[in-house]
Amino acid sequence: MINLLPDETKKQISAARTNITLVRYIVFLGFAIVFLALACSTTYLILVSNKAVAERIIENGNLKTNSYSSVKKQADSLRNSLTTAKNILSQQTVYSSIITGIGATLPPGIILNGLSLSNSTIGTPITILARARSADDVTKLKENFQNSTLFSNFSVQSLATTPTDSSGYPVEISISLTINKGVAQ
Repeated sequence: MINLLPDETKKQISAARTNITLVRYIVFLGFAIVFLALACSTTYLILVSNKAVAERIIENGNLKTNSYSSVKKQADSLRNSLTTAKNILSQQTVYSSIITGIGATLPPGIILNGLSLSNSTIGTPITILARARSADDVTKLKENFQNSTLFSNFSVQSLATTPTDSSGYPVEISISLTINKGVAQ
């Protein structure tokens, strides 16, 4: 094909094609800038929304933490109270179990004449005064106390017989023994 157009027209046509291409690039660049601006603004809005949600979650978490901390303080206070109560109860002396243990160890035919208990007597040797109907009862008493796990260091201190006694228990016994600490608690 033979081009018979003047050179000036050819330059103008070539420039027009270049201008159209440049306009297309500018329009494309404009759309790209608008798209990037929309993407950035959308991302910014999403981040702001997420920040607000995160702050609410943190605030709620702090409120829960504060409520949990008050519960924790109450639990610690209760734990300290229970520890104190446990210490007090572990130092408590239950005299009824001591008396029941002594009563269970006494064989028939022996009565107590005197018994004095206090916190200072637990774990230390004490003297018990008793009366018996016969000397055989004293032997049973000795066996029962020596076989008992509630008492230790049992010994008969004195044994006296009063035949003119009108109570029916003519034998007087003085016993020394130690009440084990485990029985008193």
